[in-house]
Amino acid sequence: MVSNTVGCVVAEQKRNLQGDKEQKTTAHGLRKINNTDLPGKLKLWCFQFGLLPRLMWPISIYEVTLTHANRLERLVNAQVRKWLGLPRCLTSIGLYGNGALSLPISSLVEEYKCAKSRLEMTLTDSREPVVRGAAPTLVTGRKWKPSAAVAVAKAAVRHRDIVGHVQHGRGGFGLEAATPTWQKATPTERRHMVVEEVRHQEEPARCAKAVSQAQQGRWMKWDDVERRKITWSEMWGMEANRLSFIIRATYDVLPSPTNLHLWHGEDPACPLCAAPATLKHILVGCKTSLTQGRYTWRHNQVLKCLAAEIENKRVITNAMPLNAQATIPRRTTFMREGEKQRTRPSLPDSGPLNAARDWEMRVDLSQRLTFPPEIAVTNLRPDLVLWAKSCRRIFIVEMTVPWEDAIDEAFEAEGRGWNVKVWPVEVGCRGFVARSTTRLLKEVGIRGQSQRRAIKELANVAERSSHWLWLKRRDATWAAK
Repeated sequence: MVSNTVGCVVAEQKRNLQGDKEQKTTAHGLRKINNTDLPGKLKLWCFQFGLLPRLMWPISIYEVTLTHANRLERLVNAQVRKWLGLPRCLTSIGLYGNGALSLPISSLVEEYKCAKSRLEMTLTDSREPVVRGAAPTLVTGRKWKPSAAVAVAKAAVRHRDIVGHVQHGRGGFGLEAATPTWQKATPTERRHMVVEEVRHQEEPARCAKAVSQAQQGRWMKWDDVERRKITWSEMWGMEANRLSFIIRATYDVLPSPTNLHLWHGEDPACPLCAAPATLKHILVGCKTSLTQGRYTWRHNQVLKCLAAEIENKRVITNAMPLNAQATIPRRTTFMREGEKQRTRPSLPDSGPLNAARDWEMRVDLSQRLTFPPEIAVTNLRPDLVLWAKSCRRIFIVEMTVPWEDAIDEAFEAEGRGWNVKVWPVEVGCRGFVARSTTRLLKEVGIRGQSQRRAIKELANVAERSSHWLWLKRRDATWAAK
């Protein structure tokens, strides 16, 4: 009994020594990156592709517990927030989560769990019986066990085999590439499937934690917005203050007067109208900003971007022959098992715009919009009108740039006489595009890569305009940029 106790104490001391060694290595690496003259984005890139892979090998091989991995991640988080210009109060979910906004940064704890799970499967599922029989028990502490995580992941993968491949959308069976089943997968593919499942299980834990956060977890209620993912290529093209604004605005940790009142006890009044100045008040609710035309300017910037996308589609549609769909015969091509799909010429879109070639459009931007008199005589001024006399069809678009929490309050209306379709669309003031806008783009025939590009451009315009409003929040006079 005494010898066992002594052995446990010695093993614990070795694990602590190894954890302290990795902590010193991590701190030294972060210090070297931080002492360079590189901007914050490049420092973050050096950590992601330089220091993190170097740390993962000893962390995954040696007996480093989850507690030590959490300590290492806290060191990393402090530097990442500093490099991105973020406050210390920002939750780590904002750095590593895949919620409303996702960044191209990897969590050290998540990579630790994936590495330990991969090592567990490499040892226990080895083809060599000697290796399988002599596989050691990986020591990771009492909070998390690789063997238990691998067992749960295997059960989830096998359950997907029972459910089968679920086809989404209107595509036929087999259109989407299906992952191999567990029974037919090779050992390498099985390891990959289990590791990806372990990685996937981290997101529900983050969401459960975000639900309990009253302020920084409000994005959990955004059910009708397109998720936004910032890639490294996009990050290179952003100014440092703009990237910081996107992240802080999403999680409402900007230094608004109400936040400064909570943090430092400062005056929470709006400098323009004396009301409590929350971030929502500054971006969408200040009466003085509304009177000065600040919100109208942002609305017109987003509307201009949306109108340019629809105008481009209108010009292309009017230039096509009316029977364009008949020029290319529709044929069903069968393929043998294992053959690659042969490319076919893309057929013109069969959406509503393809029914006519005389589409006209008016936008309420540079001059006061006059509703087409051949349709109706009215004083109404919608943001955008798209119509065709030949098929007597009209699209009426009303666009708003609301607070993201209010996007679900959209409505639908129908007109009389002409075949009228009213589209209330929203683009969130912080750069999150509502699905109503996606449906409008799809309805007019803007799909695929063109749709993704349009959504990204709309999000950038809305976010840049709100950023300018935020920078001018204390200026009594307004001058649009």
